[in-house]
Amino acid sequence: MGVRFGFDLDNTLIDYSASVVEYCKQQKLGYCSDIRKLKKYLYELDALGYLWQRAQGWLYTEGLKFAKESEGSVSFCEFLTSINYKLFIVSHKTLYTPEFCGKKPLRRLAMNWIENSNFKTYFREPHQICFESTRELKVNRIRDLSLNYFVDDLKDVFLENEFPCGTKKFLIFEKDLQDLQINCAPTFRHIKEHLLNEPK
Repeated sequence: MGVRFGFDLDNTLIDYSASVVEYCKQQKLGYCSDIRKLKKYLYELDALGYLWQRAQGWLYTEGLKFAKESEGSVSFCEFLTSINYKLFIVSHKTLYTPEFCGKKPLRRLAMNWIENSNFKTYFREPHQICFESTRELKVNRIRDLSLNYFVDDLKDVFLENEFPCGTKKFLIFEKDLQDLQINCAPTFRHIKEHLLNEPK
């Protein structure tokens, strides 16, 4: 079956920093390029989360035209392909945004973005890209695919009870975490170095 390497999509392979800047400019929110800080700020304004859901709906649809491949992610995929790893994307993404956000097709737009990005070389087959409606289903998919490694930007995914114990976890863009079961990876280069230094 070969070594199987999985990635989250949003905020892992896709960098929304420029999209956040554009959204804040359009909404006159002041400068911000960090999606987590934007989420925190909007929840402070609206504890029910409607403002954040509206922002997220825009970022993952219209905002995709400003989004870029995360730094080092494409070259990392090239490296994995060169050593014959099989690549997969497993993303927690519903079919559409909520009704009050226009019910826009999240998955279709994400697929269009991938097709027009440098990732298209590495994710050519339909079975390589999986979208799941809940975090639990995402974790189940990771298990069903028998992934040897998985990269995500959210540690909560790795903390799910059903996350497969045989899948090595990399928390991307994280420098320090008090959890010996999760490998922090500030950059994709750090993951590459980890793989190169693993015992054969």
